[in-house]
This record gives sequence, C-alpha cells and structure tokens, in this order.
Amino acid sequence: MAMSREGLKARICAAVKEYIADEEAYDDNAQLCIKPETLDVYVEDSRNVDTDSPEIDCYDVMDFVEVSPNPEEAGRWIVDEAAVESAVEEYL
Repeated sequence: MAMSREGLKARICAAVKEYIADEEAYDDNAQLCIKPETLDVYVEDSRNVDTDSPEIDCYDVMDFVEVSPNPEEAGRWIVDEAAVESAVEEYL
C-alpha cells in the first residue's frame, strides 16, 4: 500500500513534535531522517547517523521548526508546516 501525502506529513510532524517536546535529549545537530524505501521518519543525534548513507535522507531537524507567531506562545517552537510540505513534495 502506497503512502499518502497526509500519511507522510503526519509522520514528519510527529517526529518533529517529538523532538520539540524533548529537544535536550538530542545533540545540537539533530537530524530528521527519512528512509526513502519505507518512508519511516525519525529524529536522531547527528553522531548516530551516516548522512552519506543511501539508505536514509537526513535533514537538520531545526529546518522543520519555527517560533510560534501567536503572542500567547511567545518563544515556543512549533512545526514549520511549509518545510514539512516541501519535504513531502520530494517523496510523493
């Protein structure tokens, strides 16, 4: 069964939200990893991934994060929906 656009978007958003919820658990260059064959998505410390591996595509997870524009949430990180959409376009 093929992955839907919404399915991949949900996977990427979930991984980024997991990172935001516990950013201190990762190193400063944490990577959003996507396996092109299975479209598995996860965040990993940069020291634990081979960014040159043909089996995974790696992106700086901070490229998928933005500061909330909502004044009540000043300084809070949220998922950058435009960045997620751009990544989904690369795969589907």
